[in-house]
Amino acid sequence: MSKKCFKCIVKFICLTTKLLWPCLKERGAEKYFFKSTRATMLSGKCYEGRMLMESTAKTKRLLAGIREIKEEAITTFRNHSSVLNDSTLININRLFYLSAIAAPIRVLDIFLFTADPSVPKAWSRGIILSHLILLVFYSGVFIVSLHLRKKAQVNLTMRILQYVIPFIVLLSGIIVTAIDQLVTTNITPFLLVSIVFGAVFLIRPLFSALILMVSYLVYYFAIALTITNPQVLLSNRVNGITAVALGFLISAMSWYYNYTNITQKRRIESQQEQLKQMAYYDPLTNISNRHFFNKTIKKEFSAMQRYRYSSVIIIFDLDDFKMINDTYGHLAGDHVLKQVAQLISSNVRRSDTVSRFGGEEFVILAPRISLDEGYALAEKLRKLIAGKAFIAGSTTSHITASFGVSLLQASEDHGSEYYISLADKALYLAKNRGKNRVEKAS
Repeated sequence: MSKKCFKCIVKFICLTTKLLWPCLKERGAEKYFFKSTRATMLSGKCYEGRMLMESTAKTKRLLAGIREIKEEAITTFRNHSSVLNDSTLININRLFYLSAIAAPIRVLDIFLFTADPSVPKAWSRGIILSHLILLVFYSGVFIVSLHLRKKAQVNLTMRILQYVIPFIVLLSGIIVTAIDQLVTTNITPFLLVSIVFGAVFLIRPLFSALILMVSYLVYYFAIALTITNPQVLLSNRVNGITAVALGFLISAMSWYYNYTNITQKRRIESQQEQLKQMAYYDPLTNISNRHFFNKTIKKEFSAMQRYRYSSVIIIFDLDDFKMINDTYGHLAGDHVLKQVAQLISSNVRRSDTVSRFGGEEFVILAPRISLDEGYALAEKLRKLIAGKAFIAGSTTSHITASFGVSLLQASEDHGSEYYISLADKALYLAKNRGKNRVEKAS
């Protein structure tokens, strides 16, 4: 029952009660009808309130739906914007290959039109002139894209070209189509450039739609300059809509396909980086682990055999570190190990490799230095560790370290493991001679 109909019924009951009131009063029914009418009026107010509540609920649901759509659109726009740099670099590469193919085709077209004297002069001149302009244009695009494709970072020129050149490509098809109307009614050039636009260039669907809409407006008026038959003009305008729609469909599919590929590639690279981090780096100290060190020293040893230079291996161990764990707890001990790793890593060269060998033992590979230079480096690091107050739980603690230094030589008689064992022996010699010292391998 509608609200209007309900009000009419209430008015009818009120009018009937007024007319029959004298009779009802005599029979003692006035009390019953008064209550009935009052209940009806109250129920009418309840109905109006219920309708208002339902309307409010619908409005809230509608607003919630609009907010959800808005948030989804913003999220999608941001996600698609995250691949703009990648798509720009792809577009520059594709411009290079497109211009490399299109320029020779323009030369061939010009040759064919100049070689055939039977074609109408006005049409021939228009086509030859347009292809000459396109030849110059594609030659310029080839030179510019050849220079830009060597750059790894996206710049403003790349961003502008990826929108301007596709639009000019569409305009070229429109011009050739308009000239073709002098001798034919087909719109093949415009159809081809619409397909090329969608298949070659990676442009976000919103911008793709805008470019295609503007190009269709130009096409709409351009073909009217050379078509005199109204029926042909209407037919070609309708066919132009089909060409633009086809170009947009291909463009949207190409964009989403490449967007998916780029995001999946990034995800795979991120997973590979995580696996590499897990395989080659110590999760506690975030420096390389023993596996990574063994791999690095083998590469270094091969390079040393080839180029004939020497390097140094430094192994050091924190003195009496068990007391830190027993006194402050293992969590405090782990925190001290992190601080030691950070201290050593920030005081060696970029070419040096610092790794955690296990427990409280660390190793350093220092390429292209002598044994004396390696000893000086170890002594410097020993003093840094001894002079620093390390945070252990709620207090600070001083620790020391013992170092063993060995020369790593390009020898065919011994492998890298031999020189690691020499550094390890020098470390134990430092421990036996009182700790907190540096010893060279003999």
